[in-house]
This record gives sequence, C-alpha cells and structure tokens, in this order.
Amino acid sequence: MYESLTVQGFRAFKSFELSSLTRVNLLVGKNNAGKTSLLDAVEMVTLGGRITSLLRSPQRRAEISFESQDERIRRELDVRHLFFGHRIQESTSFEVTACAESMKRRVRCEVRRGQIDQAQLDLLSEQVDLGTPLEIVMSGTDNPEGTPVLPVSPDGSLLEYRRTVMAPAPSGGPPIVWFLGTEGPDARVLQQMWDRLVLTPEEDKVISAMKIIEPSIERLAFARTERMSESVAFIKLADEDQRMPLGSLGDGIKRLLAQAVYMARAAGGVLLIDEIDTGLHYTTLEAMWRLVIESARRLDVQVFATSHSGDCIRSLAWLQTDAPELAAEVSVHRIDRAAPTAVRYSAEDIEIAARHHIEVRG
Repeated sequence: MYESLTVQGFRAFKSFELSSLTRVNLLVGKNNAGKTSLLDAVEMVTLGGRITSLLRSPQRRAEISFESQDERIRRELDVRHLFFGHRIQESTSFEVTACAESMKRRVRCEVRRGQIDQAQLDLLSEQVDLGTPLEIVMSGTDNPEGTPVLPVSPDGSLLEYRRTVMAPAPSGGPPIVWFLGTEGPDARVLQQMWDRLVLTPEEDKVISAMKIIEPSIERLAFARTERMSESVAFIKLADEDQRMPLGSLGDGIKRLLAQAVYMARAAGGVLLIDEIDTGLHYTTLEAMWRLVIESARRLDVQVFATSHSGDCIRSLAWLQTDAPELAAEVSVHRIDRAAPTAVRYSAEDIEIAARHHIEVRG
C-alpha cells in the first residue's frame, strides 16, 4: 500500500504531499481544491508511466480542443491542463511519486522540442498548424525508456492520440487501478464487469452491498429484450414473481452496485472513487463504510475517495463508535492546493470533531 504521495507541477498543484496514508483514504476540501486531481495522480503513478495514463484523465474530464481544417472539425485531447498553470512549453513537466515501505513508484511527464522526423512533421502540419513542434515524453517505473513519444501543438492539443499504443508492460504488468467517476459506468461496461463475477464468491458480496438499501434483493442479472438495443440490469426481489429493472430502485442502488463491482475488480490493487457518497442517503453511509473497509481488507485493495458531504464524514464518527477496529483503517485528508501538505485526521479525530461540532472540510 502507498504510504505517501507527492506531486510536483501537476494540475492545480505546484507542490503537494499526502502522507500517513491508510487502507482507505477520504479526500475532502472546498470546490476546486484539487481532490479529483489527486485521484488522477494516484492513477497515473500506479500505471507507472505507460502512455495511457496520460490520456485517461483528460478523456474523463472532456478536456477537448477543436481545430477547424478544410471545413472539418478535428477533435483532440487538450493535455495542457495536466500541467501546473495550464501551459505547454519547452521544458514544462510534472512528476508524481508514491512511496511505501518496500517500494517507490515514480512517473514523470516532460515537454521538449520536437525530435520527430521531417516526413512525420510535414504530415501533421497538413492536418493542423503546429507552430514550434513539441513532443511529450512520459516515463516511469513501468516505462523507464520514456516511449512512445507523442507530438503536441503549442496550444496543448495532443496529436494523433487515437493511434497511440500502450507501451509494453514489464513481466507481471503494473499494479491494478480502477477509477469510478461520479456518473458511474455505463450499462455495457457494468455488464462486462459483472459477467466476470458471476458464479464466484464475489457475486454474493455484490448482492449484499445492494441489500444495504433494499434487503429483499435476491438476484441480479443483465438481459436484453427484442425492443432493447442494450442489456438492462434487472433484480429479483423476495416474494415478487416478476423481475424489476434496477433503475426502478433509484440511484443509490446503482451506486452501491458499481462500488462493489469495482472493488472486486480492483483486488490486489487500487480503487479510486470520486464522490463516494453520490446518491446515498445519510442513513446508509455507515453501512457503506463498513462495506468499503471490509471489502478492501478482504481483497487487499487500497481506496482513495473524495467527498464534499458533512454526512459522509460524520458517518465515520459513527463507525468509530460502533466499530473502531474498522474505523482505524480510514484517514481523512483535507486538501487545500495553496498549502504544501494535506491536513490529516484519523477516524478518532473525526469522532471528537463531530462531538464538538468542529468543521474539518475546510
């Protein structure tokens, strides 16, 4: 497990450190404090410098630039927002380092003057006005040679990114990392993940997670009817003869399903959850924390999550009272991008703060 995370020149952070990390880490702070950016940083360093780690975050955030060429609109990723100050120029760089007792993972991304051959430069120049040719080099623990190299325009447009292939991983591959965003996965992705869990011990664990909201759920299945172009999730309730669409039970059920499925797929690795309490009523949050912590223990997953909710934090105080052995696995980190480090609270600290009505979110 990571014990600390340091970022230099990445997104909103000129320099920032998260320390004393635990099995489950909750990042809190004001809007635009950089909480999700730190999830991006954990994902990037876990992927170890493979070029796909440069693409995932801008794609999730829809950081897109549009170029007009011959009455056509070209759509390219705008990667300048990955760099502190939102600027691309020669020698611009960022670096992310994660440390544990027995390991250190590091990733570095640097912009340099273009060294691509003239034929490739001429071809790209026909598609978009390059200006001074630049290129991005991504290197790290699992990509020490810094290949491949990606051409980038001065305005931050990553050129031909759709043709980029993932750099070969070393034997055994990099650690596993999964990112669950606020919108959750689409039905197709969720079905693919669920299909891998059916008839395994984790199938019952996922059903148990949904029972936090609806105790009468017995089964989950994806099915397609003649009028449906995509599969739909259905559930079977006790004492009900007909199946029911999962969506009929509200967003909270879908959120717990996604959390449980993603946790199972992240076994042995890292799970990132943006706005962990999305769609959940405050009365379910202590049970949610129990599920997250017990699952993370059982599956050897380290969790990083964000939240704006006071209820989400107060539920950790309740957990500290009811199950201190589980609460000991959680730490809360208050993020302020103007500060060099996060302010860390244990679940015990949160319980004391809740008792005395002390605000810890910033």
